[in-house]
Amino acid sequence: MRMLLGLVALTLLTACGSDDQDGAAAPDTSDLEASTYSSTDVSGHDLVEGTTLTLSFQDQTIAVKAGCNTQTGRYDVVDGVLKWTAPAASTTMACPTSDLADQDQWLAGVFTDGMDASLDGGTLTLTNDDDVKLVLTSG
Repeated sequence: MRMLLGLVALTLLTACGSDDQDGAAAPDTSDLEASTYSSTDVSGHDLVEGTTLTLSFQDQTIAVKAGCNTQTGRYDVVDGVLKWTAPAASTTMACPTSDLADQDQWLAGVFTDGMDASLDGGTLTLTNDDDVKLVLTSG
């Protein structure tokens, strides 16, 4: 019995300790409202050289830009997954390179499928099942 109580206490302490070490939590739309985040680190996908991914949240709409067109759509965060809730609209600028147009298509897919989101202060981290990780900071 004493051993069982010790294991329970150790489990509770370990769980509490992990919360203190990582302040990240799934955001809701009110956490993101009226904010803009820019990529500081992208892994699992190479952005076109010289481009930065920017996400702007306003009135339950997310605007996504990475060097060419801006894609805008309504979004939600459900069970920690950030995604568009309907097809996004896009500006129709002629991208100077096909790489930028391809990047716009990739972004459309990423936010249509959704990404796991966590927010820790001013850092928004997005990940997906394709091992893509986007680290963005507000500013």
